Amino acid sequence: MLIIEKKALDVLTVRIELLKIKVNSLYANSGIAPQKWVDNQQACIRLSASKRTLQNLRDSGVLSYTKIGGKIFYKPADIERMLLLNYKVS
Repeated sequence: MLIIEKKALDVLTVRIELLKIKVNSLYANSGIAPQKWVDNQQACIRLSASKRTLQNLRDSGVLSYTKIGGKIFYKPADIERMLLLNYKVS
C-alpha cells in the first residue's frame, strides 16, 4: 500500500492535467489527429475474418498490430489498407 499526502496528490493531479493540455495542443498544432485503435473483435468484424485468420495475418507480417496487457489492437488505417490492397474488380 502506498500512502500519499493530499497536497502531493493535488500537485500530481494538476501536473497530469497540464501534460494532457500540452499533448492535445501538440496534436492540434501538428494537424495529426490521434487515431482510435481497433481491437481484435472489431477487426474480425471489419475484415469478415476469424480470430485465427487475424492470427495468421499477424504471424505472416501482413497486418501490423500492438499488444497491450494481453489485448491486441490494430490501426484502422492498416485494416483499410489491407482491404484496398486485396480488392478484386470483377
